[in-house]
Formats: sequence, structure tokens, C-alpha cells
Amino acid sequence: MFRDAGRHRSDSTKRRPRARRVGLRRVMLAGGLVAAMTAGAIAVQAFRPAAPASAAEVLRLAAEAAIATPWPQPRDDQYLHYEQIAESRPEKGVPDPGTRRITGEFWESVDGSRPRLSWGKPEKSSPHRGRGEYKELVTRCPGDGGPTYADLRGWPTDQEQLRHKLAEYGKGMVLKKDVATQIWRAGTGILGHPMPPKLQAAIFKIAATLPGIETEELKDATGKTGIAVTRVDNLGGGGAISRESFIFDKTSYVFLGGQELVPGRGRELWSITRPQITDALPAWSKSLKLRKCH
Repeated sequence: MFRDAGRHRSDSTKRRPRARRVGLRRVMLAGGLVAAMTAGAIAVQAFRPAAPASAAEVLRLAAEAAIATPWPQPRDDQYLHYEQIAESRPEKGVPDPGTRRITGEFWESVDGSRPRLSWGKPEKSSPHRGRGEYKELVTRCPGDGGPTYADLRGWPTDQEQLRHKLAEYGKGMVLKKDVATQIWRAGTGILGHPMPPKLQAAIFKIAATLPGIETEELKDATGKTGIAVTRVDNLGGGGAISRESFIFDKTSYVFLGGQELVPGRGRELWSITRPQITDALPAWSKSLKLRKCH
């Protein structure tokens, strides 16, 4: 939802985001899972505004919901613990590899200075092909993937400054040059990371000003139906069209996750629980061999 546009493989040595490639891009990331942001382990305050009239209004309400329930700011020496779900589905006319659904837990160092723990737990009914359950303890290497929480804490929330920051960040993710696409793609990437609520709210406010957004009803990776804001994008490469969506709770407007649909290629759904703050990794992680930088 957090690499291509957001997350990263833990053994990556790239120093900047890779150019955008058409197709599914969130499964098989960061140890095999996708990242994104939903309401979860921490109770979220109910927020019941009037029904929105437009995609821009949904995003403005989502911005209000993002900061409606304050939560403690983590220290740099702590971890963010959260669960992720990713699901990919074939579409009509595409060779059917079978639905893949992956659930996992992550313990991510706030400033990236401590090892990252990943625990992938494929569903028994549709195991992830070629991997199965795994547990990994990995050092964050120079140039690895997206920004840490500590990095994002330093990003501006001023609309004009953040707009420039997102456009610059998005340049490495897309081949096309229009600023709106760069901003949207950057947003879909970093919203896949745990982040300060004020930054999340600021991103939604900027997304509300972009052209080409529309609303629809979609389900997230947990099966929950929400209200989605979708942007349609011609990605090139044979004229493939991508529909990238943010999905929000229909009542509270809390961010649930998202979807990417490329007709003729497939669909990906993603979600993640709101992170909890912890001081240490679970005791069982001590039995794992630490994978270091090459």
C-alpha cells in the first residue's frame, strides 16, 4: 500500500525509488508483504460528518479523521509494531495464478537504526507461492527503500512545501512528468508507511486538489467495504490504464488501505493496522540470524 512506489525489499541496494512499472506492485515487498494504513489496534474516535458530495470532500474528511485521535509520538529508539494484509487477484482475460493472500507482522525501527523484524503468515487456504511462512531479522542498509518514521517526521506539513516535496519524491517513481501524477504516486507510496497523523492529513488535503479523482465503493484487503477515492492513470507501456485508490471507512473516514487495478493484468488490495509503539522486539526474535548489509 509501503519500493516501487512505497515499501522496499529488505535486501535492496537501490538508493532511489525505481521507475514505475505497469502491473501489480505491492505483494512481494519488504519480506513479502505490502504496506498501507488502516484503523486497527488503537481505538479511533468516531467521526460522523454529513455524507460527502465529492472525492475532494472525502479526502478533506479523511484529513480531519487522521488527526481526530491523537496518539503518542514514538522515540527514535523504539519500534512501530503493526500487521499487514496484501491480496492479489486475477482479472478476466488474464492467466489465473490463483488468488494470493498474505498476512504478516512487522516491528520497524522508528529511525531505522535497529534491525527490522518481519513475520509472514500466508493464509492456509491460499499460500503464497514459493515462500511459505517466514521470519526475518534484517539490518536496514544504506539506500534501502522508503523513508523511516523519523524521516517522515521531518517532512513539512505546509501545503506548498509538502507539494514540492511530494513532486520531487514522485519523480523517481513515474516515467511521465506531470506534477499531479508525481504527487499522487508519491502519496500512494509513503502512505504505505506508518507516519505522523499530521503528515497523513496534509497529504490527503493535497490529494484533494489533484485533477482526475472520483469516488466509488470498494472493499479493502480485510473485506471491509469503504468509500474510495480513485485516480485513473494512463501508464503507457501499451496504453495500460491503472486505477489507484485510497479506501476509507464509510462512517469515520479513517484510512483503511487501498487498491490498484490494471485491466488485463490484475488487482491488488492492501491494508495495515495502525501501529503500536513498543520498546523491544519479541523474545522469539533472538533465535533468528541477523541478516546484515552486503
